[in-house]
Amino acid sequence: MGGWWPVAGLILLVTAISLASRQATLRQLFRWLPVPLWCYALPIASVALHLLPSAHPAYAQLTTWLLPVALACLLLGVDLPAIAASGRQALAAAAIGAAGIMVGAPLGVWLLQGWLPPEAWKGAGALAATWTGGTMNLLSMRSVLAVPDGVFAPLIVVDAAVAYGWMALLVAGSARQHALNRWLGASWNPPQLKANASTTKMPRRIEAAARCVAGAVALTWAAAAVGSRLPTSSVVSSASGWTVLLVTTGALGLSLLPAVHRLAAHGQTAGSWSLCLVLAATGAQANLPALWSAPAWMLVGGLTAALHGTLLLLAGRRLRIPIGLLATASQANLGGVVSAPLVGAVYHQSFVPIGLLLAVAGNALGTYLGLLSATLARWLTAL
Repeated sequence: MGGWWPVAGLILLVTAISLASRQATLRQLFRWLPVPLWCYALPIASVALHLLPSAHPAYAQLTTWLLPVALACLLLGVDLPAIAASGRQALAAAAIGAAGIMVGAPLGVWLLQGWLPPEAWKGAGALAATWTGGTMNLLSMRSVLAVPDGVFAPLIVVDAAVAYGWMALLVAGSARQHALNRWLGASWNPPQLKANASTTKMPRRIEAAARCVAGAVALTWAAAAVGSRLPTSSVVSSASGWTVLLVTTGALGLSLLPAVHRLAAHGQTAGSWSLCLVLAATGAQANLPALWSAPAWMLVGGLTAALHGTLLLLAGRRLRIPIGLLATASQANLGGVVSAPLVGAVYHQSFVPIGLLLAVAGNALGTYLGLLSATLARWLTAL
């Protein structure tokens, strides 16, 4: 089948999902089955029903070129100084939680490698990336590591099921926070975060968003030109993988420029929609039989979450970190920028901005942490 009509179909599908998620009568559904899961699952169903072709060059082209543009739009607006000012306890909790995930995913793959595909070590890296960062990092690792569909497809199910089950556990823990804080020996004095004092008049929203997207496209083009000249390996296995890594690093560096950071605030929506389209194109290419390995990957996810939670509690007791901050940091890892502030608010309103900042920090670092975790998993499974 020729033409780009499958891409048009994916755009309409993602648009419909986005509009439906904003309807008051459907919000509860999208709370427990999040938008990224729908963006991945509905194209699978559309292919099964022959509404979309199962193979089309437009899917790969969409993924290759739109993913780094989306990453740039999102990362150019990261406020690294504000993250650094979020407090020692908050940063310690986030770092310890991330360490538990980075070690837990490779250990789970190593223990269950007999029930997992041969390249499961790549799945450990992708799972660590999404649980220390978010969906954008999961998609980044798919490109960087060339994660096969047989490994990637179950991870979408595991990400949704374990992460939202974990969120329910964290919310339930708020009912016992006083007793848990006594056991931890913790108290909480929220840090004074600097407010954005900029009074610079911003361009009109659409114009600013267009300029941000143009900058993201330029950064992607430059990264692709450099990445095509860099050597590949078993970890960074393609020029497109180098492009993703270079865009991530370049965008974080440029975000330190105040003018770029202010402009990029209007590119977040474009970046989020672009990620949804990449996820939809990925779903259209999914390997359905691979979902049979989801139970084994679910065990990997459960073991990873258990080690993550255990390390956080032990560190919290040692460092006297309050349970509300531990829960907020944990959700910033396994959840993201939407759910981390929600979990924080259940414990105390002062945790809301902390949850947002820690989740954004995870988005910035998740790809690098996923690479480290994949390397560890590869080493363990080779023993």
